[in-house]
Amino acid sequence: MYKIIACDLDGTLLDDNKKISSENYNAIQRAIEKGCKFVISSGRSNMSVDHFNRYFGFDNVKNYAMAYNGAYIYRTDTDEVLSEYLVPSREATDAIRLCRRFDIDVITYRDRMLWQDKESALITQYAERNMIERTTIYNIEEIAQKPVSKVIALGSFNELKRLEKAVYDTGLSDRLTTCFSADILFEFNPLGIDKGTGLCELAKKLGIDIKETIAIGDNYNDLPMIESAGLGVCCKNGEDGVKALSDYVTQNDNNNSAVAEVIEKFVLCG
Repeated sequence: MYKIIACDLDGTLLDDNKKISSENYNAIQRAIEKGCKFVISSGRSNMSVDHFNRYFGFDNVKNYAMAYNGAYIYRTDTDEVLSEYLVPSREATDAIRLCRRFDIDVITYRDRMLWQDKESALITQYAERNMIERTTIYNIEEIAQKPVSKVIALGSFNELKRLEKAVYDTGLSDRLTTCFSADILFEFNPLGIDKGTGLCELAKKLGIDIKETIAIGDNYNDLPMIESAGLGVCCKNGEDGVKALSDYVTQNDNNNSAVAEVIEKFVLCG
């Protein structure tokens, strides 16, 4: 029996309108009744993830969640932090300065707040989608004088690909874990930390064999947990490179309850 389902939000559990289908909701509740933990595993902040934890009632039951791509693991009913990894000040500052060389926006998280030093349509869209407060400061390098949760670059896919190349060319890739979480989002996370390490750490803390876990995602930031889990699943709408390394690719996409398909096929089948 699978004991943990680690599930991404955007492009996976959520449809393109950022809604959760009744089929997904009901399947998740049935999996919980069967004794399975349903763990939201997102690149989003814990503040954003908690909107969905409350929707499922996880704020009233002993359950767990992973935010910031596995860097922040916590209990959903008590907010007890099981582990937290931060981007060191020097690395965060270097990431911000590298982003300044390109035609993109850069933001960062620290102290349960999203920080920006300018307004833009992309940043506004990001904040509204994630349902989080933001604060404007003269220069977010000031925020990076202390360790931060992560740094995010927002821009066109082509410009972010140029940034990605510069990350490798400058050696910053040896000091930070980086990934695309969407075509317009490129993230800088603590070195060696990702959704895969987060899933492994949570399973170990709960005394659960990693083989007894399912991971469901669609994008490259989901790939580490998909490869780490006992059963790694990519949604039909996912990236081809992620599909190629998954154990199972859903027949339905995120707009047609792909998560319910996985739960019914692999958790509720017996």
